Amino acid sequence: MTALLAALVLVQAASATSPQAVDARQHARDKAAEIVVLQVKHVGVPRGVRGRCFVAATVVRAEPGVKLKVGRNLRLSVPCAAPGASGSDVENGVDQAALQRSSYGRAFFDERLKLIAYDLFDLN
Repeated sequence: MTALLAALVLVQAASATSPQAVDARQHARDKAAEIVVLQVKHVGVPRGVRGRCFVAATVVRAEPGVKLKVGRNLRLSVPCAAPGASGSDVENGVDQAALQRSSYGRAFFDERLKLIAYDLFDLN
């Protein structure tokens, strides 16, 4: 029983996101000038385990900003990584397989409309 509990703790620790990665992502979201919810139309993934995924999407909700309007089509270059890629979540970005399956995303932009963070999003 003790060995099973120890194994469970190790699995949870290995899969947990580091506090530094969570803090860095939250900081990026907090400083966003524009936040939009996107309906994903197409996702192109890089050949390697890490890189930038191409996301073609349409704005379905604009939250605090005024520059990005509902209905606008966007093409984004989103940091992404294959499942199990080493390194931090901040460096690797969004899980490639989850991004390909997603129907919606939430994009965070600075005042110059540079993408600073991207989350998978459930519209419901």
